[in-house]
Amino acid sequence: EYWVRHVRESVRFADAVGTLVDEGVSTFVEVGPGGTLSALGQETAPDAVFVPVLRGDRPEAVAATTAVGRLHVRGAEVNWEAFLAGRGARRVDLPTYAFQRERFWLDTPVAARSGVERTSPGEARFWEVVEEGDIADLARTLGVSADDPLSAVLPSLSAWRRKQRDRSTADGWRYRVDWRPVALDGRRLAGAWLVVAAAGEERAEWVGDALTRNGADVRVLHVDPRAGGWTDRSADLSVVDGVVSLLGLADADASTVPTGVAATLALQRALGEADVPLWSVTSGAVSVDGGDTAVGFEQSMLWGLGRVAALEQPSRWGGLIDLPETPEAPDGTAWDRETGDLLASVLAAGTGGEDQVALRGGRVLGRRLVPAPVGEVSEAGWSPHGTVLVTGGTGALGAHVARWLAGKGADHLLLTSRRGPAAEGADELSAELTALGARVTIAACDVADRDTLAGVLASVPAEFPLTAVVHAAGIERSAVLADLDPDDLTEFADVLAAKADGARNLHELLADTPLDAFVLFSSIAGVWGSSGQGAYAAANAYLDGLAEHRRAAGLPATAVAWGPWGGGGMVATDAQAARLRRWGLGTMAPDVAVAALATALDRGDGNIVVADVDWPRFAGTFTAQRPSALLSELPDARDL
Repeated sequence: EYWVRHVRESVRFADAVGTLVDEGVSTFVEVGPGGTLSALGQETAPDAVFVPVLRGDRPEAVAATTAVGRLHVRGAEVNWEAFLAGRGARRVDLPTYAFQRERFWLDTPVAARSGVERTSPGEARFWEVVEEGDIADLARTLGVSADDPLSAVLPSLSAWRRKQRDRSTADGWRYRVDWRPVALDGRRLAGAWLVVAAAGEERAEWVGDALTRNGADVRVLHVDPRAGGWTDRSADLSVVDGVVSLLGLADADASTVPTGVAATLALQRALGEADVPLWSVTSGAVSVDGGDTAVGFEQSMLWGLGRVAALEQPSRWGGLIDLPETPEAPDGTAWDRETGDLLASVLAAGTGGEDQVALRGGRVLGRRLVPAPVGEVSEAGWSPHGTVLVTGGTGALGAHVARWLAGKGADHLLLTSRRGPAAEGADELSAELTALGARVTIAACDVADRDTLAGVLASVPAEFPLTAVVHAAGIERSAVLADLDPDDLTEFADVLAAKADGARNLHELLADTPLDAFVLFSSIAGVWGSSGQGAYAAANAYLDGLAEHRRAAGLPATAVAWGPWGGGGMVATDAQAARLRRWGLGTMAPDVAVAALATALDRGDGNIVVADVDWPRFAGTFTAQRPSALLSELPDARDL
């Protein structure tokens, strides 16, 4: 009878909501698969709050937790003991002493979000000096004499102001990657799962046992990763519910494209159009904190590749899981049972949850991008001296860096590129740098050629020893992963060679050379992926991993993952810049980007991201086909 009346008669939803509001109801909870009724109710009662428990565009756990939180801040009574049961939660004491200098609150860049121009700490201090009338301190700040006339002070004041403005702008472009403990919902696996590993990989059985123990029907397939031995078994791959690849754990050979990367590409190809999620497992490829040494950083290329696969193949890419490099089982043969269960729980959660995780110490850690403003920076900072090597030094980015180094007082600049002195504009650049006071050498050198690079390094003059390296060389080739031929990865290898092989050669040839700075020009493509740039993302993720590895070993390293630069480089035309702006990526003015580089070196940063991003626009496109936990802690992206 009810459903008959429901179909035949009017649904007086607005009247029902209005009646409840008149009765004093101010908060409505929608229990259902979406927020349709909440949206309708808001039109009827704009002063009431409507909270949907589930949302179609978000994982259930996230949506339900958000709903509970909204209800709590509205004053609704929440049974937190029941909600947190089984989640390992515990009560902690908050500080009670009013003047204890320890903050417990999250910092949100409010000024940056509202578009208000921020004042840097250095600029604030400057105006304090002006207000105090301290002429001697003001002169020191501007680098002039207290007796100089205003005509001499004004240019210094103008230059100082531009420097502060550039640094303040660049401060709002800084981000870093953090790792956060995440709680999964404890669901079990189901269906048939295939574990693919290189022949002789003992850890495959450990993974298979963990998946079986957690509800999956598992088959383990051992292959020769160099021969693509599964290609004649494609039918086996098309009928499973998920694939776990351990091919990334294969020993790398001397080729530019590591065995694990090539084999993973071949496996993706073998899967064809089958709607089967592929999860890639690495070991020690990422560093989750200062004590994590990223011993397997060579595998970090797979992380760059996987981020691109998530964008290009959202329904067919599962995610990336990094296991501890050191076995945690008592017998030392594999990881412990708990780690295996955590692995299975990540797979069971699926692509709607965490898809870039590391398993460490009995916890699941999710990868997050967070703002990294710096605040006060020392005015002294890092200063170049002796010889500074800039690879890609005659290119647009390398030339900007070279001008900055010359202006900072570098004694000798050694600029390398494939064409060397024959590169377009090389003579003009050399003359410009010489006029700035630097001695300049431009050498033809492909940094991927170890012997040639060794010869160039041996030519550094004794009176100006090598003290710093800026690896800015790189090329880009666009190709979607589905179009790559695993049997012919020539262009893929060319991109890896310029970035990764060059960085590896510099790292190994200069292992015993005391350096003040070892700077790697990375890219946002390696941080969050970019469609059509699988090789470029893999190469830059390798640079980020190498920087983490070097710092863990006590060696200097600063990897800057750049957004697009203006003034040339890979964004060569106005049309390209306009297309990037439509996606939410602004091209950075070279002077401001260089200011960000100066800040990173002054602070001794390890890995930092520098990009001008309109997050509401960018995140809307980036997450259109697949949610991204990576962006979930960015305020402007989180509000979407």
